[in-house]
Amino acid sequence: MLLKKKSTIISITMAFILAIAACYYYFAIYNSVNVVSVHAQYKGYSTGEKLFEGAELVVIGKPVTAFGDREIHLTRFATGVIEDFATFTEIHVEKVLKGPKEDTTNLTVIEPVVEYQTYKGKVRLASEGYTPMKKDSRYLIFLKKNRTGQYYVINMQEGKFNLDGTDPEDSIESPSKSRIFTELKAEFPQELR
Repeated sequence: MLLKKKSTIISITMAFILAIAACYYYFAIYNSVNVVSVHAQYKGYSTGEKLFEGAELVVIGKPVTAFGDREIHLTRFATGVIEDFATFTEIHVEKVLKGPKEDTTNLTVIEPVVEYQTYKGKVRLASEGYTPMKKDSRYLIFLKKNRTGQYYVINMQEGKFNLDGTDPEDSIESPSKSRIFTELKAEFPQELR
């Protein structure tokens, strides 16, 4: 009887320890996000005027879905090393400042960031520290078409501007982003209110 009681206590203790370990793994490791910024070659624009001229489409809009619910593109070489990555973000367009309005129906833009799950946690790959646009946050977005006719955000982090203050990651501004946005507000005072 005493042996059975001891084995029951040991079993309960082991189950409790395993439950704590599983909770720790799930919350502290599996759901952690490791952000990796990778170097990218792109044409940068240092002024608001040059950024506007370099864009084929300039819109004010909001992403329709949360970042984790968007379609991603992730390809690897045969060795397993990541070759290419992107996230496809559907945008509800409120206003077109430049470019063909017909292209803004069901507009999906390519963002240079992706997040995927590993057993060590989530990995977020971002070109040049780019942060993804947040669902229902309002942005001014500068876009250009790639070789396959899809629009992508140009000028990395300085190619999108959160207009309603609901994206704290986008408000961490570099001096050049702040300067470009100031120039754009002077150029489009009515639109960027």
